[in-house]
Amino acid sequence: MGPRRQITFPLFGDGIFTQEGTAWKHSRELLRPQFSYKQYQDLEVFREHVDNLIENIPTDGSVVDLQPLFFRFTLDTTTAFLFGESVYSLKSAGPAGEPLFAEAFNTAQEYVAKRFRLLDLYWLIGGKKFYESCAAVHKFADDILDRGLKSVADADQKRHSRYVFLDVVAQDSRDRMALRHQMINIFAAGRDTTACLLSWTL
Repeated sequence: MGPRRQITFPLFGDGIFTQEGTAWKHSRELLRPQFSYKQYQDLEVFREHVDNLIENIPTDGSVVDLQPLFFRFTLDTTTAFLFGESVYSLKSAGPAGEPLFAEAFNTAQEYVAKRFRLLDLYWLIGGKKFYESCAAVHKFADDILDRGLKSVADADQKRHSRYVFLDVVAQDSRDRMALRHQMINIFAAGRDTTACLLSWTL
C-alpha cells in the first residue's frame, strides 16, 4: 500500500484500513460475522434510533440540515451494532463527547486527506491541531471501550445473543491499543459512509 500506513497511522493506528497480509486477513475474519445478513434481519434494533432521529426534525415547516442528524444517527447505530451499546447522541442536545468527537474526527480526516496528496512527503502535513484531533478521537473511543469492556467483564449481565464486535475482539486480544485501533477503523466505515449515503439519498 505504499506509505498509506504511515500517512493514516496517527488517526487509524493498526486496523483493517492500514493493515495488509496476515494482519489484514485476521482483522477481516474478525469483522466478517458483523456483515452477515442475519445480523440485520431484526430491524427492531433500528427502531429506537430512527425514532430519535425523527424527534430531532422540526415539525414547524422550517428548513433543517439533515446531514448532521444523519451523522449522529449512524454514530448511534454503529456503536449499538459493533459495541453492544449506543452512545445515544440523538437523545440529548449536547451528548457527552459526541460534538467534540465529530469535530475532531472531521478535522483529523481532512489532515489525512492532505497527507495522501503528498504521498512520500506526507510528514510535511501534521502539527499540533492534527495530533490534538487524533487524541480527541482516541479519547472518545477509549470511553466507549471502557464501558464495553466493563459490560463484557460483568458476569451478572446477560450478553447479547447476536454478534457484538467488541466482545469478539476483546476475546481475541486484551491489548487496549489494538482494540482502540480496530474501533476507530470501523467507526469510519460505519458512521461516515452511511451518513453520506443517507444524505445523498434524501
